[in-house]
Amino acid sequence: MLERLEVKNLAVLEEVTLEFGPGLTVLTGETGAGKSVLVDALSLLLGERAEGMIRQGAEALLVTAWFDGRVFSRRVTNSRSIPRVDGEVVSLRELAEETSQHLTIHAQHAALTLLGRKAQRALLDALVDPALLQAYREAYTHHQTLLAEQERLEAAARERERRLDVLSFQIKEIDAAKIVPGEETELKREAEKLRHAESLRERVGLASSLLSGEHDSVGQIAQALKELKTAAKYDQGLWNLGRDLEAALDSLKAIARELEDYLESLEADPHRLETVEARLALLERLQRKYGDSLEEVLAFADSVRRELAELEGADERLALLEREIEGSRQELWQRGQTLSKARAEAAEWLSREATREIRALGMPEARFRVELAALSEPGPEGLEEVYLFFSANPGIHEAPLEKAASGGELSRVMLALVLLTGVEAATVIFDEIDTGVGGEAAWQVAERLARLAQTRQVLVVTHLPQIAARAQRHFQVVKEKGRVQVHAIEGEERVRELARMLSGSYSQAALEHARELLAETPLIPPRRG
Repeated sequence: MLERLEVKNLAVLEEVTLEFGPGLTVLTGETGAGKSVLVDALSLLLGERAEGMIRQGAEALLVTAWFDGRVFSRRVTNSRSIPRVDGEVVSLRELAEETSQHLTIHAQHAALTLLGRKAQRALLDALVDPALLQAYREAYTHHQTLLAEQERLEAAARERERRLDVLSFQIKEIDAAKIVPGEETELKREAEKLRHAESLRERVGLASSLLSGEHDSVGQIAQALKELKTAAKYDQGLWNLGRDLEAALDSLKAIARELEDYLESLEADPHRLETVEARLALLERLQRKYGDSLEEVLAFADSVRRELAELEGADERLALLEREIEGSRQELWQRGQTLSKARAEAAEWLSREATREIRALGMPEARFRVELAALSEPGPEGLEEVYLFFSANPGIHEAPLEKAASGGELSRVMLALVLLTGVEAATVIFDEIDTGVGGEAAWQVAERLARLAQTRQVLVVTHLPQIAARAQRHFQVVKEKGRVQVHAIEGEERVRELARMLSGSYSQAALEHARELLAETPLIPPRRG
């Protein structure tokens, strides 16, 4: 619901702040007073063009509206437009989309929701079981998903053979290497040993000779141990040293044997270095191509195997997919035909009832028709498009609503359709709805606006006292010295405005007539929530 509106420097309006409430609100005033200026202001929040709308002498115009606690604004200068939603700068399209969730305007120079295909379809679908539309949409989404997968697989098939060759080569190359995780570290250690085999032989041989042979270090230690054991007969304290020396001697003998074995192993395989370095070169080449480590190379191989399995099973999947698509197509058409039948019934009812309502609103010869045009292929919203046709006069063939109706006629058609279908934003503005309306039709329009105001906030720019008398809020628009002023009126001020609207004067008879109109008009308070 529109709660508050602030407008600055719009055309001949310098500044105004208005508070709104639920129910029916009217704006009245003399012809040429600028009653539609507030409609123009709110139209700017719906994305309408702002050229030439800045008040002469002002740098910028500003429109700010509060809807259900949220703030929508647009500041316009000669060089730019700055839309905002809740204080954040947005695009003009985003502002329009956000505002349209709260507000609809029906006027000759404003965005008319009835003119779009989407809106006309939504209007009819308001009379259809929503489960039917939801079921169709789900079937359509599923069908489109299958078609997209088919297209992807068919496109991939064109590259499949080339890709299969590449993947097969990669997996063969990796598998042939028979990689063992961690082997690279052991190979590098072995290569280092083999590269320095001569140095190792020389130094290990010297170490071995020091423990045996001409140096006979072990023999000397054995002689020392013999002497200690003899001495320990006379001093028991030497037994501990003797035991330690005996352990050391055993260790030295073991080391000497291991050194001899080590020297023999160095002579065992003189071509081993070549083999190890070749293996390392292979592993390094694989890592350059497929990963920074052997673990990554193996992980890459796993991913290749998965892709190979998918590619090799593509033909089978495509065959299965074709069967699924055929099933989903049949399901889509079945649900679409069920939806189409419900739409056809709703279209027949709406054509009849809307014609009756529109005729009661001052167009006694009007004809309204909803037509369903079959699509060549199922669309996201059904098997057909919805068109609204209208004729206001006898002898004139029905034409698309957007071409056949004037601004005032469109507003009254929309009033009838909203009452019949319930489709509309929470705040609805009608401008020119009473153009060419008088007599009994004026009462009918007033009664229906009051009825609509039971469930929505309705703002009407009007010259009909029958409508103005029904309002919960009444704003008067006055032009003085070239400037427009808007203010709320009640009590005697409202009586005088109704008198002017009734007879163009403030005579005693006109004032009495205005009081009688207010007293006789059933004023039903609007529903809240």
